[in-house]
Amino acid sequence: MENKIETADSPNGDIVVDSNESTTAQEQEAVKLKETNKQLFERAKKSETEAKELKEKLKSLANESKEEVKETAKSQSDEVDYKELAIKTFLKSEGVTHPDDQKIVQDEAKRLKLSLDEVVGMEHIKAKLEANKDARTSQAGLAKGKGRGSGTAQDDVDYWISKGELPADQELAAKVVNAKIKKEQSGKAFSDDLF
Repeated sequence: MENKIETADSPNGDIVVDSNESTTAQEQEAVKLKETNKQLFERAKKSETEAKELKEKLKSLANESKEEVKETAKSQSDEVDYKELAIKTFLKSEGVTHPDDQKIVQDEAKRLKLSLDEVVGMEHIKAKLEANKDARTSQAGLAKGKGRGSGTAQDDVDYWISKGELPADQELAAKVVNAKIKKEQSGKAFSDDLF
């Protein structure tokens, strides 16, 4: 009879047992371990495959949600908000023209759960709007920096020309530059020298 020797390094991974001897408990346990390892390996491979598929799905969902957000933002920026436009138009017709004042009225209407026309008619809102208007008027008349003002408002073109600087407001700065150019082009109509 031929004796087979057990080798752990056989090419196909099989455990070869002596055919003449009965399998011992250790050999049976080795076979069970081999089967268990095989099952665990297959489960691990399956889990890896599922994890890759899940990652791909998550990436595609993330890309789709980014595209949806972009499309929504684009459509919102392209569309006119008629409700907001109607509210602003109504408030302007009631004499509430400044955006801060409009916000005060809208916030109060939400807080009290009343309509805008009811809120605009309330005495405490009228007083608050008048106080804000007075504060803006007085603030516009004050000179920036130290010292006293020249008596002209800071939103006046002549104020900035005399100061020799440009204001932070782009629209007003453009007016100041245009006025300076016009003044330089017109020059003096009469000469300082006498003939």
